Amino acid sequence: MAAALWAIALAAAASDARAFALGPVETDGPADSKIRLEIYDRVRGEFVDWFNPKPGNPQPIYRYNFFANKFQLGVRIKRDPVEAFAQLQHSLLDDLPGAAQGPGGLYFANTHDTFQEQAFLRQGWARLKGASFAPGLALLGGRFLYRDGTEVVPKDRALAWIVNTRVAERLIGPFDYTNIGRSFDGGTAAWDDDLWNAAAFYLRPDTGGYEINAGHAIAQINVAGASASLKPSEAFPGSLARLFAIYYADSRNVVWVDNRPLEDRKADHDSSLIWTLGTDFMHVEPIGPGQADVLLWGLGQFGHWQSLDHRAWAFAAEGGYQLPDVPWQPWMRVGFDMGSGDDDPNDGLHTTFFQILPTARIYAQFPFYNMMDNQDAFAQILLWPAKEWHVRSDVHVLRVSDEQDLLYSGGGANKGDAFGFSGLPANGNRDVGVLLDLAVSWKPRDFFTLYAYYGHVFGDGVISANYEGKSANYGYLEGTISF
Repeated sequence: MAAALWAIALAAAASDARAFALGPVETDGPADSKIRLEIYDRVRGEFVDWFNPKPGNPQPIYRYNFFANKFQLGVRIKRDPVEAFAQLQHSLLDDLPGAAQGPGGLYFANTHDTFQEQAFLRQGWARLKGASFAPGLALLGGRFLYRDGTEVVPKDRALAWIVNTRVAERLIGPFDYTNIGRSFDGGTAAWDDDLWNAAAFYLRPDTGGYEINAGHAIAQINVAGASASLKPSEAFPGSLARLFAIYYADSRNVVWVDNRPLEDRKADHDSSLIWTLGTDFMHVEPIGPGQADVLLWGLGQFGHWQSLDHRAWAFAAEGGYQLPDVPWQPWMRVGFDMGSGDDDPNDGLHTTFFQILPTARIYAQFPFYNMMDNQDAFAQILLWPAKEWHVRSDVHVLRVSDEQDLLYSGGGANKGDAFGFSGLPANGNRDVGVLLDLAVSWKPRDFFTLYAYYGHVFGDGVISANYEGKSANYGYLEGTISF
């Protein structure tokens, strides 16, 4: 199926003839409804040249390539104000390494096969939105993809980019960078008008991410939250502000990852309950020949990290300037992101920021770190050489926030019997290294996109304390068909 789809899509992409155009497959249904067939396929080849490990027995694999394909077939039925959607996903991974470092090793660690495939129900939900008796009300329930921070996506192009790329999924997301992804079972409710948006949700994450045996609810994790957003308007031009609260409860009997000795962590079987309270603000302002933007995002956390009291925080401060009316529309951005760390593994207090269930790769494109116990000073440039081309290049100077803590990575729980985050001891070092990366996207047709990513790390003290080699490379090339 996927091979035939790609043959048709490539022919359509190479041709200007309308006969080759691909678009929505839609028909009339009963009771004045519309039925739409939706197809998505993503094929990807990944190459990994991880940090050279210290000598040991057995010696983990650190240099390898592997292949993956994600196919989705969905049916959408809509009769205003009701909409329903069901989506089947089939994921396939081939040539995975054995015991290895990096993303390929994570797939293998969860399911010990070098070839993996699985079909499951990725989405199945119903929504009420825009009813005449309550035009601002939206209710959704079932299995769906939830993206923290996207309660309001402005019409303004720059604000929308900031929402989708610098706010969305920092704390909760479908983890679609992976070749399996994460779904949620639960429901959402929202009220929206021209000035305000108020929203609430209750979720249980499903297995997925790096776990091929996907689509099963992790019953021991419950997540709920609410937000209130002030939308762009004449009274609040070029701006968006949000307050949010998230409740996370986790009773899985797994070994949690933090800076305590392993024996203490194995002996701690208490549940965790963590509250997150935060806010974000963004603004775009025309200045001179272009427009400037600013983003402020921050939160505090409290509760219990198993038997420990939990107190933590995180923030992001970013700014940029874009010249939309000159060739390539350059957009230069700089920023500093920080998540708190823990300076004492023996004081009964846990102060490392907990990132919950994020799509961490959006903010750490080379996925060897995330925002926990992390300081990330970065600069980036975005370019649009033509309508169908997009280029992004970043430089990140990375440190841990506390040298008594860990260099954390991962995107949160993806199964019931593994924590979901991992960490390497900083061993008294603060400097992690410098990451340089480049991403190029080409979209010659609305239904067809090619994307390439490459990143290189120049490691420093934290890397030297854990690896023999100080440099690493990671990249992938993927093609996506969607209609």
